[in-house]
Amino acid sequence: MPGTVDLLPPTTGSAVSLDVEPLTVGPRFLRTTGMSRWHRPRSGARYPNGRDCYTAWCGYGIGGSDRAGTLLTAEDVPAGQLVCATCEGRAIGAGQEEQPPGARRLVFGPRELRPPVNCPGSRRALLVPLPGGTTARCLVCGDTHPVRAMGGPYNPRIAIIQHPPGPALVEPCPFHRWRQPATDGGAVVCGCGRPMPIPEGETP
Repeated sequence: MPGTVDLLPPTTGSAVSLDVEPLTVGPRFLRTTGMSRWHRPRSGARYPNGRDCYTAWCGYGIGGSDRAGTLLTAEDVPAGQLVCATCEGRAIGAGQEEQPPGARRLVFGPRELRPPVNCPGSRRALLVPLPGGTTARCLVCGDTHPVRAMGGPYNPRIAIIQHPPGPALVEPCPFHRWRQPATDGGAVVCGCGRPMPIPEGETP
């Protein structure tokens, strides 16, 4: 859409109600009427009351209402008005927009987009036992690995050893990524209840 940019997932470690929706696109620039400069949105979420709240690349939370006039958005910044330099550099460095001609080459790698080094199913009982009892299929990534007794006397469990994620690693939750995998009827879900499906075309 004209005047919009793609947003990153609104990753958080806090609980998020199932009626909150992640936003995938947002305005190029935004600020509230009380802010001294324009910011660029990194992520956003829509709440049940219809209010959109954004997190800027610099870390500010920006929310408000277009109807009340407290949230201002723009496709470009009016001449002479200030822009947050942290937002501008990170947005361009992360590839949200093209760098202007002749600018220094910037780079920024948001960790929310990187798959985990170790499969989130490692050392958890998220598995399907295989014949023989010494190996199991990981429900989170689909790979087969040895199982071990883990947890000690206070949290005993049979779990798959730590392993790198396989090609069938489930899709991340938009709010918690791969931090809280759990199962619901054999399917992998986030601890918040949102589904974490197997990527299209992959077979566990």
